[in-house]
Amino acid sequence: MALSRLQEPFVREVAATFRSTQDRIARRLSSALPGDATAIVEDELRGLYHGLFVILDGGTALAEEGLVSVVDEDGVAFERFLHETCFGYYPSVQNATADAVLEHG
Repeated sequence: MALSRLQEPFVREVAATFRSTQDRIARRLSSALPGDATAIVEDELRGLYHGLFVILDGGTALAEEGLVSVVDEDGVAFERFLHETCFGYYPSVQNATADAVLEHG
C-alpha cells in the first residue's frame, strides 16, 4: 500500500501526460515533412518537461485531490512554481546542438 493517498493519482497523471505526449508526437510526425522531425520532438519534450512541473505545482486536476510536494532528504520542501523557473535549466536547441558538435568533434 502506498504511504500517500496521492501516490496512485499522481502516477496516473504522470503516465497520462507521457502517453499524451507520445500520441501527439506520433500524430505530428505522421503528417510532417522529414526535416521537421527534430523540431517536433524538441517541442514536445519541452512541453512534457514543463508539464511535469505543472503537475508538481498543483496546476492540474490532481490538485483537486491534494497537492504533491517535492521534499529533500532533510525534509526541506522545494519551492512552488517550479514550472515558472524550469526553463532556466532546460537546454535550448542551439545549446544542445553545439554541445553535440563539441562532444563528437
